[in-house]
Parts: sequence; structure tokens; C-alpha cells
Amino acid sequence: MPERSGGETDQRFERLLQQYSALLKGLISQHCPRDLGIDVVDVEQEARLRLWRALEREKELTDPASYIHRIAITTTIDAVRRVLARREDQLHASDDDDANDGLTITVDPSHAPDAVAERRELMQRIGAAVASLQENRRHAVKLHLQGLGLAEIAELLGWTEAKVRNLVYRGMEDLREALRGEGIEYE
Repeated sequence: MPERSGGETDQRFERLLQQYSALLKGLISQHCPRDLGIDVVDVEQEARLRLWRALEREKELTDPASYIHRIAITTTIDAVRRVLARREDQLHASDDDDANDGLTITVDPSHAPDAVAERRELMQRIGAAVASLQENRRHAVKLHLQGLGLAEIAELLGWTEAKVRNLVYRGMEDLREALRGEGIEYE
């Protein structure tokens, strides 16, 4: 296999970012915990670097959206792990320090088991409501909820922008109605 030039890799990288940068940013923003002090921009930059390195290694992307989704999620998970490992190291270091015998650790109530179980149940109910949508509306709504714009959805699914706009609008209205039927209200 002939080796790719740096310029060719850069061009492929730029084309992918033009097409999928909103997806990448949306996924990272959606999955990056707000309470850990992680900078979403840093995670996005790391994800872009990983994508560029994959292209540099001559990786052929048969399903770029799926690959970018995986990069966004794994990069976010790695960032969370780094923060948690740093915090754990700090806790162990403070255990050795006699001056910190009165160390108080505050716990975010949103991480309590009952709150996590409540969120999980809510997400399952929302997932079921999305799954109940008509097929075309379901595809359009899922992509819309992942942060893709109408033009991006149209290009990804091979539909016109007008069709996507109609499907997203009607699908979101159906979703709201289904959620209201489940007793889920929101602002």
C-alpha cells in the first residue's frame, strides 16, 4: 500500500471535519460531565488529534460517522478517567499528610444511587418514546438530538433539507406528545 503524503492526510482530515465537526462537538458536549471541571474544548481537540492520527496511519473509514462517534465517546471517557485518577492520587497523598486528618469530601447528590437510577429509568422511557416514532421521523429525531443540523442530517441520510425539516419538526412534536403521555413534562 503506498504511503500517504501529509498533504493528502490533511485534506482528508479537513473534509471529515467539515462534514462531522458538529457531530463530534455535540457528542462530546452531551457526554462530558459538567461537574468534573473538564474543558470540553480540550476533549474535542484530543478527539481531533486522534482522528488525524488514525488517518495518518492510513486508516480507511468505511463509516466515518460511526468512527467519529467512537472517538468522541472514548476520548471523553479517557478525560473523565484522568480526572478521577488525579483526584484519587490527591486523596491518597492527603491520607499520608497528618495535617489533613479532618479532610471532608463532599459528594454531588446527582451521583447518589437513587438519582442515578432515576435518570436511567427516565432515559429508558425517553428511549422507548423515541423508538415508538415512525421510522423516518425516528432517524431524523435521533440525529437532531445528537446535535446535527438539518443540512448535516440531509446529507447523511441522502434526503432533502425540506424533508428533514419536516421529519424533525413532526417527529419532535410526536416525541413531546409521547412523553406527555408518560407524564414527562419539561420546559
